[in-house]
Amino acid sequence: MGIGHLIGDGYRDTLDVLVVAFCRDYFSRREIISSGECSRRTRMEYEYVNRRIEEAAREVVGEDYEIYIKEIGTGRGYAKSEALYTSETSYKKFKRAVKLNIARKLHLLD
Repeated sequence: MGIGHLIGDGYRDTLDVLVVAFCRDYFSRREIISSGECSRRTRMEYEYVNRRIEEAAREVVGEDYEIYIKEIGTGRGYAKSEALYTSETSYKKFKRAVKLNIARKLHLLD
């Protein structure tokens, strides 16, 4: 069961696109933060967004949070997943729960 039962179907697609985009840029934001090649304000914004994404993913999957962030951002599915320790059904549930929690932490969904 997706998040369509929680919000209208039109919003689900938009929400998925936004969360995927935030996850896709997670690692590049992290590199920019560590390189210091941005203004203080930009660094603070990037740190805030990345911290919220990390918190959301950790709450659902624990220490494997980076695997799910990367796989949400790249669109990788279970067949090519680095999360080999879980069943396909559990993987899909975790991935959907991480997406939903990221949307909540970034205030995209109440």
